[in-house]
Amino acid sequence: MSRLPWFRLRRGRRAGTVICGEGLYYLVILALVFFVALVGEVNLLMILAGMFVGPLWFSWRLVAATLRGLEVRRRMPHSICAGDLLLVDLELVNTRRRLGSWAVAVQEQIRREGTPAGTDPLQPSVYFSYVAAGQSRYRTYRGRLPQRGRYRFAPLAVSTRFPFGFFRRTVLAGSTDTLIVYPRLGRLTPRWLARKHESFEGSHRRERRHGRTSGDFFGVRPWRPGDTRRHIHWRSSLRRGTLVVRQFDQHHNRDVAILLDLWQPKRPQAEHLENVELAVSFAATVVADTCRKGGGNLLVGTTAGGPLVRGPASTALIDNAMENLASAEGSPEDRLPELLDRALGAVDPGTEVVLVTTRTVDLGDRDRFAVLWNDPSRRAVASRMRVISTADEGLAEYFHA
Repeated sequence: MSRLPWFRLRRGRRAGTVICGEGLYYLVILALVFFVALVGEVNLLMILAGMFVGPLWFSWRLVAATLRGLEVRRRMPHSICAGDLLLVDLELVNTRRRLGSWAVAVQEQIRREGTPAGTDPLQPSVYFSYVAAGQSRYRTYRGRLPQRGRYRFAPLAVSTRFPFGFFRRTVLAGSTDTLIVYPRLGRLTPRWLARKHESFEGSHRRERRHGRTSGDFFGVRPWRPGDTRRHIHWRSSLRRGTLVVRQFDQHHNRDVAILLDLWQPKRPQAEHLENVELAVSFAATVVADTCRKGGGNLLVGTTAGGPLVRGPASTALIDNAMENLASAEGSPEDRLPELLDRALGAVDPGTEVVLVTTRTVDLGDRDRFAVLWNDPSRRAVASRMRVISTADEGLAEYFHA
C-alpha cells in the first residue's frame, strides 16, 4: 500500500473531455504549419499539417474509449476517531471484454459537513497504471482527519490522459458515502478512577458478584477474625511474619449520566475553540471508558441539541453516543438549564451525574437554575453532581488529552 499525500485540485471540476496544456501547444504548432502551408502554397507542409491532425484525433477518441466500461468501488470504515489512520480501498474494475485501460487516475472529494462555503475539499488520488479487460485492480490511500464530525465522500472522479496527454477525459463513478469521525480520545488518570470509586461509598449501587472472590486482586491486608483461610496470602504472610489476606476490588455497577455544556462566546478565539474540543474529548473518553466496563445504564446529553442517548452501557451504545458527540458544536446561548431539566428528569435516584462544561458553573444560582431548586428530587441529584470545567487547570489531574 502506497502512502499518498493529501492535495487540492481545481474547483468546479466536472465530467467531460478537456484539452490539456500539451494539447494547446500541439494545436499552436499545427495551426502555424497549416498557416505557412496555406500562405506559401507548400504542398509538403499541407501534408505535414494533415499528419498532425491524426494523433490529435486519435488521442481524443482513445481517452473516451479508455474510460468506457470502468467501475469503481470504495471500501472504508463506517467511523474512526479524530487523528486515527484512515485507510480507504479503491477497486477499479474493467468490465469490457476487449481493450485494457491505461494510466487511469481516481480522485476523491471529501468535505466535512458544516465547513464554510468556498472551503476547498480534501482530494486524495490514486493511480492505476493498467487494468486488463475483464480484470480489476486495487489501490489504497491513507490519511488522517484531525477534526471530528461527519464527512461526505462524493462520487469518484475517474480520469485519464492516455495515450499522448493532449486531452483529459473525466467521468464520475461510484456512490456518495459518509464517514463519521468520533472525538479524539484521551486518557483518564488514576486520580479520576480513584475519585469515581470513592463516589460509590454511601450511595445507592448495584453490585455484580462473580463467585466468592469477585473483583480484581489489588493488595493484601492484615488478617481479621472471620476472614476465610482461602484468602490468606501465604508467601506474604511468611515474609511479614504475620497472617495477611488478599483484598479484591469489587465491581460496582452504577448508572452514569454524562452531560456536556458547550458554551463559547459569539466571536470565539482559538483558545475557546480548543476548550470546546477538550470538553468533547474528555466527555467522549469518559463515555468510552464507561461503555467498555459496562454493567450499568448510561445517559449522554449535550447543549448542542438532539435527543438524549440512553441505554445499558455497552459497545452497542457507544456508537450512538459518539455520533452525538461528533456533531456537537459550541454555542453562545445558555442552554444548560434546559439540558439539566431534561436529563435530571430522566435519571434514576443514585445515578452518578457528571457535568462537563467549558465555563465556570454555579449551581447555587436560584434564578438561573430554578428547575433544580423548585424540585426537591432534582435538587438532591444536583447536590451530588460532579462538575468538571475544562477551563480549569485542575483538569490535568483527571484527564490527559
